Order: sequence, then C-alpha cells, then structure tokens
Amino acid sequence: MMEEKEEAEIKRICREVIERIRPDEEERKKVKAVAEHIIAELNKKASEMGIEAHAISVGSTARNTWISGEADIDVFIMFPESVSEEELKEKGLALAKSISDRYEERYASHPYIHAYFHDAEGKTEYEVDLVPCFSVKAASLLKSAVDRTPFHNEYIVKRISGLEEEVLLLKQFLKCRGIYGSEQRRKGFSGYLCELLIIRYSSFVELLRHASKWKYGERIDIEGRGTYKGEDPLIVIDPVDPNRNVAAAVSLDSFCMFIDAARDFLACPDASFFALAKEKAMTKAEFVELIKERGTELVMVLFEAPDVVEDVLFPQLRKAEASVKSMIERNGFTVYRSDVSVGGDKAFLVFELLVWRLPEVKRHVGPPVTLKHHSEQFKSKYKPFSFGKRIENGRYVVDVKREYTDAVELLRNELKSCGLGKQVSEAIDKGYEVLKNEEILFFEGLGSFFREFFGLN
Repeated sequence: MMEEKEEAEIKRICREVIERIRPDEEERKKVKAVAEHIIAELNKKASEMGIEAHAISVGSTARNTWISGEADIDVFIMFPESVSEEELKEKGLALAKSISDRYEERYASHPYIHAYFHDAEGKTEYEVDLVPCFSVKAASLLKSAVDRTPFHNEYIVKRISGLEEEVLLLKQFLKCRGIYGSEQRRKGFSGYLCELLIIRYSSFVELLRHASKWKYGERIDIEGRGTYKGEDPLIVIDPVDPNRNVAAAVSLDSFCMFIDAARDFLACPDASFFALAKEKAMTKAEFVELIKERGTELVMVLFEAPDVVEDVLFPQLRKAEASVKSMIERNGFTVYRSDVSVGGDKAFLVFELLVWRLPEVKRHVGPPVTLKHHSEQFKSKYKPFSFGKRIENGRYVVDVKREYTDAVELLRNELKSCGLGKQVSEAIDKGYEVLKNEEILFFEGLGSFFREFFGLN
C-alpha cells in the first residue's frame, strides 16, 4: 500500500512539474517560426552568394525537448564534403553573418556564429548558434567534431516521440542540482545525453531507479555496438559513433550527485527537487566571519579574464590551479581545498590554506654518510647557509633558511613560474593580485561562488 501511495505521489509531482516547464503551443509555434525564418534566410542568401550549402534545424528545439523559456536554437549550415576546411570557415561565417544584425564569433572545433534574433512581433529575443559543418555520408567519415550533430538529431527524432516530457523532467531535475550541461565549468549531463538516457529507460522515474544503483564505470550501450575502451564514471556509447562516450564530460562528482539525488527523490518524493533554490549570495561580512570561524586562510589570485569562450578558458584555469597548488605544497604550505571561476570580467584561483605561515628554518636531508664523494659535495654546498648540521639515520641533515615563510609572498613572487596555460599566462602577465581573507573585494558573482565553495547551498 505504501509503495502505491509513493508511486501516486511521484506521478502527481511529475505532472505538476511538467505543467510548469513544458512550452505551450504558442511558444512552440514562435520558436518553430524563428527557426524556419533563419533557415529560409540562410538558404536564400546561399543561393544569392553562389554558395553550395543548406541549413537545417538541430538540437532541443528541433526535437521539442527544451524547457519553457530556455529555447536555444541551433541551426547547422551543411557544406559538401568536397569543400576545404578553410572554405567552410570563410563561406560559412560570411553566410551566417549576412543574416545577423547582432552576433559574436565563437569557437568550438572551428568558428561559428552566436547570434540574436527576435520573433515576428519583435517581443522575444532568441539566442541562435549558426554552425557551419560538413554534410558527410556517415558519422564514421567525420571531418570535424560538429559533423556528428546532424546524425544525433536524426537518431533522436526517430525515437523521442512520446518521451519529450520525460526528457524535460530529467533536464529540470539536473538543472536544479547544478549538473545540467557538459560545459567545462559544469562538467555535467548534456541535452543529447539526457535524451539517450530517457530513450534507454523509457521514463524519468525508471531512469532514477536504475541510477540509484549505478556503480563507477556504469556502461550503457543502446545499440549494443560500442567499441569505446576508456574508463569514465559513466559510459554511454554514442549510437552514431560506437567509439565515443557521450558522457565523457560528466565528472565523478556530477555522476555521484545524480546518484545521490535519485536516491533522495525516490526515498522522499517532493516537488522541491525540481525548483531552483532562491540563492542568497554570501556577503563580504558573512565571508570574513566564516573564515574566522574556520581558522583558515583564503587566498585568491585575481586577474582580468581572457577573452575566450569558457570551454577554452576553464581547462586552462584548472591547469593553473593544479600547478599553483603543487608549488604551494612544494614550499611546505598546506592546501585544504581549491577552486577556480569567472565573475564578470574577472577570473580567479582560490586556495583555502590550513598552513600559510612557516618558520624560517627548514630541514633538508642529504646523502648517506657512507657515500664519500656525495657527502663532501653536500657538506661543501651547505656549510655557508646552514643553521646547523647533524647525522640522522646514517644521513647528513642540515637546517637551512626557508626561502618563503608566507604563502601570499610566495604567490606574489613565483606565480609566473607555474604552468598556467596560454591565455591565462598572457592575462596574468598583464597584471594580477594576490589577496587574502578580508582583502578580497566582492565583485559580480563572488558571493554565490563562495556560498557554493563552502557547501552552504
């Protein structure tokens, strides 16, 4: 009887959520009209410019799997395989720009245009990606990574009918956990991955039941033809490219957050799982008080964010984070945890330190006394610099003066010696600040970042 009540409650919650997040007929018509207008304009301009290309609609708006109010329109400009990559870039971008009044050039596997269009009434603005790609005959013949997308679209369109609302539930559920989207900042579940998971399990709730029992390395192969050999937390074989893991971007933490949320929802179903928390950003005063309570030192490396897309920037920030953390710890300080982010026009690395000041003296272990040549070299080298010399466990040991006794001083002087990534390194060369605790000035998004950093969401 209890199980029946829970089933009924889950169904009621899902119906209630769907009514809230499903686009109504008017929204669907508007989005479809905008996409069709863009495609018609592109095809018309291609003809006028003598460019052999045609446009198609792909992505969630082509498959009716977008959440109300969040329609990002994707239009791919299909070029023949015979066209060179340079010609594709040149003509594809020229064609996309020719129909766009407001746009910016972005870069994935090759450049594309991110543009803004209004509906016929001029009331609603839509963000549209105009992406040139090759019209290859099979996914195995890709000339660029984006060439897969039309095959993804074809695969999903044939199988998603009747399951669209289940996809919406999954996307909203993931979005409210902060793990929807495969971008480098988030490392979560892409829209295509969501659609494949629903196709595999037929419903949102059935997916949760299976996910609640997932183990590391969970492998899902809808077509049973997978050849992917990699090791990832979640492996979902791409049905149009058997050697690719659609879930490769899903981090271990995102994978585990989904498992945890699935268990919690099934144990205690509640509509709050589908509601974005009304986030109250941490204030500067709250931050200073929290650091005082924790007894740690929070150090921030702050600089102007490079003008590159986040999927290029975040891997470099992560590389910089790892390199700087390694340098801090090599010098004897202790990093408790660290993170990176971007807020407004600023990029930053953050390190919470358990040990941030050290004594002047540092213990240095030399060679075994029995190695005469090395012993003599060691004694000669450290004689002028040591505070004291002794033998411990058969080796020479000297107490030497530490180069850096303060972690902030270390970062201010040695940051540029770390591996930072091309654009991050160039940005830091232009200037950076190393700030600690109450010195940190709160700018756009920083209060929200720290709330999440300290697990207070």
